[in-house]
Amino acid sequence: MSRADSRLVAAVVACSLVGLALRLVALGERPFHWDEARVGVWALRFARTGAFEYRPVAGGPLPYHLARASLALFSPSDLSARLPVALVGGLLPLSALGLRTRLSDRETALLAAFLALSPPLVYYGRVLRGDLLLAAAAFVACVSVVRVVDTNGPARRRFAYVAVLAAAAALAASGFVVATVACVVAAGSVVLDARRLSFDALVSTPARLRARSTLLARLFLVGVAAVVFLFAPRGGSVSLWNPLSLPGVLGFVFVEAPGRFFAVRVASRSADGVGHALLPFVVSLGRTLLAAAPVTLLCGLVGFFHERYAGSDRPAVALFAVWAGAGLLLFPAVAEVDAPWTAVHVVVPLAVPAAVGLARGVDVVQAAVAREDAAVVASALLVASAGVAGVGAVFADDVYGSPTPESALAGYAQPADGLDPFAANLSGGKTVLYYGDRVHTRDWNEADGPPVPESWGTRLPLPWYVAREGASSTSLPSGAPLPAEPPAVVVTVPEERERLGSELTGYEASGYRLALWNREVVVFVRRS
Repeated sequence: MSRADSRLVAAVVACSLVGLALRLVALGERPFHWDEARVGVWALRFARTGAFEYRPVAGGPLPYHLARASLALFSPSDLSARLPVALVGGLLPLSALGLRTRLSDRETALLAAFLALSPPLVYYGRVLRGDLLLAAAAFVACVSVVRVVDTNGPARRRFAYVAVLAAAAALAASGFVVATVACVVAAGSVVLDARRLSFDALVSTPARLRARSTLLARLFLVGVAAVVFLFAPRGGSVSLWNPLSLPGVLGFVFVEAPGRFFAVRVASRSADGVGHALLPFVVSLGRTLLAAAPVTLLCGLVGFFHERYAGSDRPAVALFAVWAGAGLLLFPAVAEVDAPWTAVHVVVPLAVPAAVGLARGVDVVQAAVAREDAAVVASALLVASAGVAGVGAVFADDVYGSPTPESALAGYAQPADGLDPFAANLSGGKTVLYYGDRVHTRDWNEADGPPVPESWGTRLPLPWYVAREGASSTSLPSGAPLPAEPPAVVVTVPEERERLGSELTGYEASGYRLALWNREVVVFVRRS
């Protein structure tokens, strides 16, 4: 390895270490979001019982597998549940080295910096959701394909296997994968069309495929095995590890699971008329990018236009630029709710043209310094200072600050209050009583597993803390008499606070905001 290559590797590794530190610091401080709690509860149940089954309404199976491994390895906590996502986000900058044959050393290092430091990637690299996992896996898959094209010999085969495994991980990470696939296909089509493939090249394609048939067959088998491993149910009559149930496993993975996905994500939304106007969601995504990733967005635009009209129009840069541009429309189109996590799917591919744009800016400044152009240098310093200050403000207010309705990155169902006091009252195997129709689950409880009643969702994220602390729960409808000896912790809705307060003598009441607005519960705790 040459000295220049060593410096580049060192720079990228340094970016990754910084990215890891940003994602790991105070990782367990922010309370679980509604979505995180749902994943956490079922991942913890998976770790304790070995039972799991893919349900598209609850996201892809990959977050459950990763969280289950972490929760089994470490004691259950907010930090341990989020740890796999933080590690993936922190290590993602290393993938920049896969594009070093298509980018300059400066562009490669800046790409690693954008992947490490972009606020949406840091924020959602600290959230137990599949968005960062999907974006990272898809990015690694595409980078690996570029390496397959650029290398020969055994290295090419290794990158081909990495691409297949990363694609399988992306498929299992989130339902948003349909939009990711559409973006990558659209971007690949644009790049291939721009290269104007010759007729002879198309004619020779079957012969080239036959020459690589053995490798393609192996890649296919590896991909199928990875998909089966990730989507196969665990526990019950159909088990991945029981050879006799293999037909049932394959039937679930390749027939039932896609059918469930279509029924939940497509058919039900169409039949119920569940949809939304596209433009407001696109505008909202644009506002999130402007507020939380302005440097990435500005540099990405500069890089795209420079590469397209003043640069060499490199196919790899065009691929990721078109991917990001298509994502501005496709992810809002398939999103069920207007939420800031869609920005992750744009920022990851946008980091490539952003690195190109920032590198061109550095070139301009260096040229200005060489010719002693004080005006250009002063302007560049002013812009750089504003960019650093803006990114710092996003980190302070949104990434690490307390969530508020004005937060650019926090989703609506992010609790506005810390839930550690609630969890602290659950130790020792206590029982929690949920009281009121909105939180009463009748004949169902957490031990029964999904599918869940709607009222259980109203409790989230509290069930995560109940399960995490090893407590149990029961519930009563509105108007039902309290037990002669109520449990130590009673959770209810604000409308029931006055009545229960008169009956629960010796209890102390506290209010918790389970979302950024308009979602509160009251918790009664027996005084010691």
